[in-house]
Amino acid sequence: MKPVIGITSNIDSTAHTLQNTYTQAVIAGGGIPLIIPTGVERDVQHITTLLDGLVISGGGDIAPQLFDEEPIPKLGNVTPERDSIELELVKHMLSLDKPILGICRGHQVLNVAFGGTIYQDITSQITNPILQHDQKAKREHQSHTVHIEKGTILASIATSDKIRVNSFHHQALKDIHAPLIISGKASDGIVEAVESTVHHFVVGVQWHPEALITNEDQVSRRLFEAFMKACGERMATVESH
Repeated sequence: MKPVIGITSNIDSTAHTLQNTYTQAVIAGGGIPLIIPTGVERDVQHITTLLDGLVISGGGDIAPQLFDEEPIPKLGNVTPERDSIELELVKHMLSLDKPILGICRGHQVLNVAFGGTIYQDITSQITNPILQHDQKAKREHQSHTVHIEKGTILASIATSDKIRVNSFHHQALKDIHAPLIISGKASDGIVEAVESTVHHFVVGVQWHPEALITNEDQVSRRLFEAFMKACGERMATVESH
């Protein structure tokens, strides 16, 4: 049996969209991708019983009302209907202790789900000099480094204290609450990775590993392998009961 992996999608006025690299990364990892649309909040409990893991994909900005802030001028496009379904999915997946991998926006959604906050725009809200986090290069280009915290899930995957990643974001994690811990930071202090200390596998990364797999980046490949392994383990546990 292959694990069924839910993947959240973007929504605009006419269509749901998702970069093909997400589904291909799941397929390459031995899973069956299931794209989840908005508007299915009433059925989330049923959906999450069908899933063995969840990928929260990248996309637009998170509505600041979700972390008790007013919108600032440089806030980008928000999609409240996407915020709603993703937070419901995370809530139920956490209650079932099923694996979650948050990517870019998904990394930020994870933090909000745990009660954390977000910089709505790092260029206007952080006074210290920062790197270029919205790179002007192709998605497969690894533009800056991330320093990995020892003893974390990410450290066991990276097998190094420093990796290179791609970067396409203007929002970032601000306040982080337990059980999330920081597992990676950029050299300018921007939080690039978090993980839960009490769940089987709940990891968020600010970069796009699904795009780097096509560039044969071994850390990205191992990250998806670790996620898929956790999904398989969780599926086996459920079946044994």
